[in-house]
Amino acid sequence: MLQRIEGELNELASRLCGLLLEGLRRKNEALRLISKKERADPLNAMAPLVSPIALNDDSTALGLLIKLGRGQDAASAYSMRRSLLLNEW
Repeated sequence: MLQRIEGELNELASRLCGLLLEGLRRKNEALRLISKKERADPLNAMAPLVSPIALNDDSTALGLLIKLGRGQDAASAYSMRRSLLLNEW
């Protein structure tokens, strides 16, 4: 019975990790598309491209991934987001 419960918990944790990673991937893609669109508009030349809020909006999801034992996935998602943000500065 305990093994069954452990298996179910592992399956739920795996699904949760998948959802978190997909959400982070979608946010990164949206940020990339928005920045590309803003760069194309000449009127936005003086406006900052990256909001300060975008720097930490992924911290909850990253923290959950680490707590669920998916540190490598969290590190990859973190580096992707920071690379996108650094390319915009």
